[in-house]
Amino acid sequence: MKNTPANEKLYWNNRARNYPLPFDPAILGKTRRILRLLRRLGTEFSGRDILDIGCGTGVYALPLARKAGRVLGVDSSAPMLKVFRAQARAAGIKNARCLAAAWAEVPPEKVRGRFDIALASMTAAVRTKKDLLKMEAAARERCVYIGWAGVRENALLEAVYAHHGLEYKAPEGAERALKALKALGRTPRVKFIRDSWTKSAAPAETLRDLEVSMRVNGARLDREWVRTLLEGKARGGQVRQRTRVRKALITWEPPFKPKRRPAL
Repeated sequence: MKNTPANEKLYWNNRARNYPLPFDPAILGKTRRILRLLRRLGTEFSGRDILDIGCGTGVYALPLARKAGRVLGVDSSAPMLKVFRAQARAAGIKNARCLAAAWAEVPPEKVRGRFDIALASMTAAVRTKKDLLKMEAAARERCVYIGWAGVRENALLEAVYAHHGLEYKAPEGAERALKALKALGRTPRVKFIRDSWTKSAAPAETLRDLEVSMRVNGARLDREWVRTLLEGKARGGQVRQRTRVRKALITWEPPFKPKRRPAL
């Protein structure tokens, strides 16, 4: 995806319609697995105040809220945050709130030293040294970055992207973050994991999602070709996609820790 504010907004607002929900049993199981691995890497969430950058529907923020002190999710997509708030209400969670903003636009003084842990998962919100430094400044104890690690496979999307002269690959993530952390003199702990998920949707919905994907990548969808492809793959009125990925769990201590915890 061409990372412009307009593309980011279009893509994530569209994804909000069918994005994973935090308390779906399959999603929650994956979240708990990753949180266990992060604890082994030295990150303890219980009783902590947590900042979740690029929080989406609250996949991490809301399960963490059940054992955390307080949680703030930050995301630029209003439709994502609408789902976040609805999920929090449905689960009776009162110690999690969210802020509609791009991370780059959040004033540093609004978050500086206000959290024990700053987390960013599978998001383009944290891309530069400046983004990482703001993340560090927000965290008293620990920073956590979960990012793409070079592998993203999906047979359907690979075929569609290739037809439009595009390469379907993992977005930049862990490699860029590790390079920036090295330049900053940090010594993170890293764990690589494999993950996968399956999505089923009607051909019309799949076509709509593909149209958005092509648009944010600077291409125009060949609707008739894609419609024919989807009709051939539909079973029981659904098109099934399986995505396989590699992720990196990266944790490190911020170099400068505030002496006290300001109120959120």
